[in-house]
Amino acid sequence: MARLVSRLLAAAAAAAVSVLALAGPAAAHALRQSSFPDAGATVARAPAEVRVTFGEEPDPRLSSLQVLDTAGHNHTAGPTAAVPGQPLSLRVPVGPLSDGVYTVSWRTVSRIDGHLATGTFAFGVGVAPTGAVTGAGAARAPGPSATNVASRWLLYLGLMLVVGGSAATLLCFDALRSRFVVLLGVGIVAAAAGASGVGADQLHSAGLPLSRLFDSPFAHPLLSRLVPVAIAVVPVAAAAALRRAALRRWAVASAGVLGVAAMWGDINASHVAAAHTLRWGRMAVQLVHFAGAAVWVGGLAALLVGLPGLASQSRAQAARRFSSVALAMVVVIAATGVQRAFDEVGTLHRLLATTFGRWVLLKSGVLLALVVLGALNRYRSVPAVARTLRPLRSVARAELGLVAVVLVATGFIQGLAPPASVASAQVVRPLVLTGRDFATTIRVRLSVTPATAGFNQFLVSVVDYDTGRPVDDATVKLRFVLPARPELGESTLALKRTAPGIVAGQGANLSIDGSWNVTAVVQRPTGGVEVAFSLATRQPPERIDVQRSRGTPDVYTLHLRDGRLVQTYLDPGRAGTHINEFHVTFIEPDGNEVPMNDLTVAATGPGQPTASGLTARRLDPVGHFVADLLDAVRGDYRFAVNGTSKTGELLQGHFTVPAR
Repeated sequence: MARLVSRLLAAAAAAAVSVLALAGPAAAHALRQSSFPDAGATVARAPAEVRVTFGEEPDPRLSSLQVLDTAGHNHTAGPTAAVPGQPLSLRVPVGPLSDGVYTVSWRTVSRIDGHLATGTFAFGVGVAPTGAVTGAGAARAPGPSATNVASRWLLYLGLMLVVGGSAATLLCFDALRSRFVVLLGVGIVAAAAGASGVGADQLHSAGLPLSRLFDSPFAHPLLSRLVPVAIAVVPVAAAAALRRAALRRWAVASAGVLGVAAMWGDINASHVAAAHTLRWGRMAVQLVHFAGAAVWVGGLAALLVGLPGLASQSRAQAARRFSSVALAMVVVIAATGVQRAFDEVGTLHRLLATTFGRWVLLKSGVLLALVVLGALNRYRSVPAVARTLRPLRSVARAELGLVAVVLVATGFIQGLAPPASVASAQVVRPLVLTGRDFATTIRVRLSVTPATAGFNQFLVSVVDYDTGRPVDDATVKLRFVLPARPELGESTLALKRTAPGIVAGQGANLSIDGSWNVTAVVQRPTGGVEVAFSLATRQPPERIDVQRSRGTPDVYTLHLRDGRLVQTYLDPGRAGTHINEFHVTFIEPDGNEVPMNDLTVAATGPGQPTASGLTARRLDPVGHFVADLLDAVRGDYRFAVNGTSKTGELLQGHFTVPAR
């Protein structure tokens, strides 16, 4: 008994590693990643178009962008279209916009997996979009319909019967029986019905009639699932008709291979296929994961079908073979499941706090029970098969019943975006600062999101220094000064009470990159106090390519989020030279220069604590500027570039360039 318990615990431990995922990819959606104008941004001049970049490739024919004013009027001046050379981005032209707040309403149908997603964000022309929907948190992806869940249940069950039934027939039984052919036929019918149901539900969700199937992104996924399953009818029929045992086994193997091809087609219509890195590797891992679960589940069904009527020795041999195969599949599922869980969930918090994560936990509990039942079969039922099939049948039927429940949860998860992909589209961690007044009467906590130059959200909590109780009788405003740019003067932002001791507000007071002095002015009936903070704006992630050629300055190319480029170089780039010219050129995705209004350049050099402004001048009438760096010394220079385009967009970049 002790040996049995230890084996059960080992099996449970293997299950605990694998329970975060099961066969079948969890689908994501085309969620907003970035835009121009950005969410919450304030532009000085109205843009000529709005661009939005998504995490998956949207289908432009079924996706749309609208630009609405506060009265709900649509100001788009043409159809939504893909940005040339940027399949993840959509753009729409807009008509003349007066000063005010505008809401961008977007709707996407993913070209990869066909899922629908919607969302809104706001920007301001000449004014800050205070009180409007400013972030991607308004994104919404409808959950799966009952038809979708039922169809995926049939699809996955059918593919498991085809692949797992074929594998178990070839690996565990010496002779091919007609009942195996029937099992494969049932799997083909179920998979075909499920694939057709998924395609029909996707068309319905997108509001398209059946006649638009081949003019939609749903045709290819449907065919990639359905065609291999339909072709599998031929080898299954051959297995039923052929007399030679070797040819019949080849026919069964062909059906299994076609089932794997249908699995690949399903994976190719999932968010795994949209991965920006290691795409083929991730898809291969997902296929191994799916096929491993199929061999376990479908093989168990084949075992129940094939054992009755066999001699006791043949029954025992087949059961032992399958037990070994099933154990290997548990190891495969565990190894690949860890990678899938890391990709799709990412953190324990998301596992516990999201709908997707809670469905995974539900599935995990059922899978753990499945592994325990499988261990009972391996160590109790299989040794008894030569005498009786009753224990094996009882436990195996319970396993298959639990599998049916797991497939319901899996089908539901398919319509949810994995928390990791949603987090990449939505989560921005605030910058949090704490301080106190000189007399130690209060403690102040300042939270700034996203803490980059431009529009930000500010949250301040005020508590008593000694007791920690919220201070609810105070009014609070923030005062902003950028010491490096005294000509900008001082700005203030009044905050409004949102909860006891908590005030909040939104504004573009952090208008320029740099180190800001932010002061919280707290006014109470008994008097006012000030709490000072030092805040350095965050730099968004930058991708800079460096091109080096002998005899010419190094060229630095910054990739902006909307496909534009900022290209710079320092000429001649030598220390001790009286004048080094810092060249800046703004480039459109099509290679033409971006029409620019103006440019400011600030430089910080070796041993220089603060940035100094450089005078920029035009070298052409479009987007090429140059600024003079005087008397450079050896070392690295940090250049901060801020340009304003003709459409009012602020284009920024930071470059570290050595003077040699």
